[in-house]
Amino acid sequence: MADPRRALAVALLLGLACALAGAEDPRESALVTLRSAGVTIELQQAYGWTIQSLSYRGVPVITPTGACGTIACVPVAGGWVGSAHTAGGLERVEAVSLTVDGQPAELTPGESYSGDLIVLTKRSMLDKLRLDVTLTLADGLLTEHVALTATEDVVVTTVYPFMYCITAQTTDWIAAPVEGEEQTGTFSAANELRWHDDWAWTAAYIPGRATGVAFRHLAHAEGAVTLTGYWDQERYHKLYVRWETGEDRWPEGFTVTGEVALRCFEAPAAGWQAMARQVASEMVAE
Repeated sequence: MADPRRALAVALLLGLACALAGAEDPRESALVTLRSAGVTIELQQAYGWTIQSLSYRGVPVITPTGACGTIACVPVAGGWVGSAHTAGGLERVEAVSLTVDGQPAELTPGESYSGDLIVLTKRSMLDKLRLDVTLTLADGLLTEHVALTATEDVVVTTVYPFMYCITAQTTDWIAAPVEGEEQTGTFSAANELRWHDDWAWTAAYIPGRATGVAFRHLAHAEGAVTLTGYWDQERYHKLYVRWETGEDRWPEGFTVTGEVALRCFEAPAAGWQAMARQVASEMVAE
């Protein structure tokens, strides 16, 4: 019998494939750059101040090959909305602010900001869903906190609160569930997305640059199942998080929140998995 999660993933990905905005290339618009402890992040105003790229000590880790950020599928609005997805309408940014080392900074497209602690907060609307995001870059650690709240009764079929277009130069991954044995895998551009409902953290490795990237759930969503997986494509190995609330109809005031962390690291090929474990364990302590 076919795996129902696999069938659902295929259907959702077909929807994603036709939902990306094509009228404007995000790499041609003014970007905002954040720099801290060897990490450089580019954000795009045109797509709701979502991450377009992330590099670590000059090594591209997140690439501008697709959409990052938060998206939701709202059928009555037409489909996917958020970040670069517009089938369900444009993400409407209501407020955005930036602080650098505790001081407010004017968020200006084309500018670059450097500091030990950089915090960007955003409130926007994805149709009838209010999206509150806090992005923090401190000592090379990127954390993102997301809250989605229904401002009125609305049907929401799928939510991806976190998406990262990990470079296709990664070759292998490792993941650890909350309980149980570690899992490992190799990317092969198989165009598959496999969901895991028990991953505490995962990491991927770029052997050509001796660089890895580790991702950890800091706070799983209450009232929802958190699923994690890589979409293994030729142009990226996209890391997805999905929330399943068990009900498509969100009543007014219903809120789902979660928090994740991402850190890059250097390691030789023979020791990258050990370094990934260490980095993941340290993200819990921070």
